[in-house]
Amino acid sequence: MYKRFLLPIDGSPPSEYAAAVGLALAKRLGASVVFAHVIEPHRYRDLHNYEEALERARTVGRALLEQWARKANHARVPCDVQLTSTEPENRPGVAEALMDVGVAHGCDLVVMGTHGRTGLPRMLLGSVAERMARLAPTPLLLVRGHDTKPTLFKHILVATDGSTFSELALQHADALAGALKAKLSVVYVVPDLTQLYVSAGRAWMFADPAQLQAQLAQEQSHLRAQGEYILKEAAERCTHAKQVHTLLREAGHHLIGERIREVADEIKADLIVMGTHGHTGLRKFLLGSVAEDVAQQAHQPILLVRNPAALTHPDESHLPPPGER
Repeated sequence: MYKRFLLPIDGSPPSEYAAAVGLALAKRLGASVVFAHVIEPHRYRDLHNYEEALERARTVGRALLEQWARKANHARVPCDVQLTSTEPENRPGVAEALMDVGVAHGCDLVVMGTHGRTGLPRMLLGSVAERMARLAPTPLLLVRGHDTKPTLFKHILVATDGSTFSELALQHADALAGALKAKLSVVYVVPDLTQLYVSAGRAWMFADPAQLQAQLAQEQSHLRAQGEYILKEAAERCTHAKQVHTLLREAGHHLIGERIREVADEIKADLIVMGTHGHTGLRKFLLGSVAEDVAQQAHQPILLVRNPAALTHPDESHLPPPGER
């Protein structure tokens, strides 16, 4: 399973909560953590002197790192701290600086909050998290909100579409459910071909509306059967989770991401796992774009798993499935 977490902190409530979730999860998995803070002097616009702003940024960063190092020591979780910057070596942004830290420390999971604000420097972890989701070579656990008590991840929901990308997400979800002794549910959402035909402009191929409806019904039935098969195969491949349940849902006139969020709320899942850039052959229903929609709207934390083969970032690291180190 995951051995070393990267926990970016900026002092905002969402960042603090995400770090608490990451620390608690690391303790349960026997992993170590790396707390990272990116200093950005230009965000202290109330100070006109650059050197003074730089020193303020460093002081705030060190204080945050020391605070979390003490918490890690109290929880008996091995930790390192890293104060870094966007300015040396002309790094383009916070996400890139954080990825450099993660690669340097051999981190295999990033846990971070979304829409975090520090108040004074107004550092937006929301936009940083979005860029991390697109570029990070490791799985990314996005945590929304700032509850007082970290979630225990007792029920994990993983979405599949039968692609190699969702297959990798299934491996991570299964391994995590096994390690945490959590219940695992697998959902497949059958796309609505009516929407696909209309949006793709294929309805003109059928002059007879009855013929169109018959064709759609036949293909929709095929997709439903395909979904049932994909779920059956997915359940058989889960070898770590003790409880595995499968759920087949119709998209109907709703977005696939919306259906996934509804299922997560319905079964009271406290973690959603999804692959990104998944391919089903139906270009309007890619789990990659659906994952972005779910990440933006879901109340639960979401674990985004990218296929290492799809990465193009120069600092990419080809990670094996969890448990195969």
